[in-house]
Amino acid sequence: MIDIRDILTLDDNNEYVVVSKILYEDRIYYYLVDKKDNANLKFCYEKGDNLVELNDKVLVTKLLPLFLDAAKSVNFDD
Repeated sequence: MIDIRDILTLDDNNEYVVVSKILYEDRIYYYLVDKKDNANLKFCYEKGDNLVELNDKVLVTKLLPLFLDAAKSVNFDD
């Protein structure tokens, strides 16, 4: 199970921090930020045991406020 603050290495060999995780319409979505380049963001969803990058800009726009709300409740100081 992937949790917020986990570090994932994706196919591009970059390490990403999970900064937010939401359940939306029966699918789990993740908001990832590259550890070395904060401008490099990924939006992914779980499909089986894999993460699939989300390229639907309309859906990302719908999900962003949900990601932000979910991230507000996380204590990153621990």
